[in-house]
Amino acid sequence: MISLKICELEIIYDEIGEYPVLLLDDFMSELDRERINSFMESIKNNQIIITCTEKMNIENCKKYLKVENGKVLC
Repeated sequence: MISLKICELEIIYDEIGEYPVLLLDDFMSELDRERINSFMESIKNNQIIITCTEKMNIENCKKYLKVENGKVLC
């Protein structure tokens, strides 16, 4: 599924000349560290919004937002 997402990003880029925002919901819980790093490297030029239940240490991440009890904490 992740490979398909990467392909979709490239197809959209080829069509409109810019990358779309990639939305990922808790996909990292199913991946090991090596696969996470590989995936993140392959989409490093994209804007990505990732939701997860635990804090992930993602290299080169610009910003984390923590939501607790319906409130956004920085």
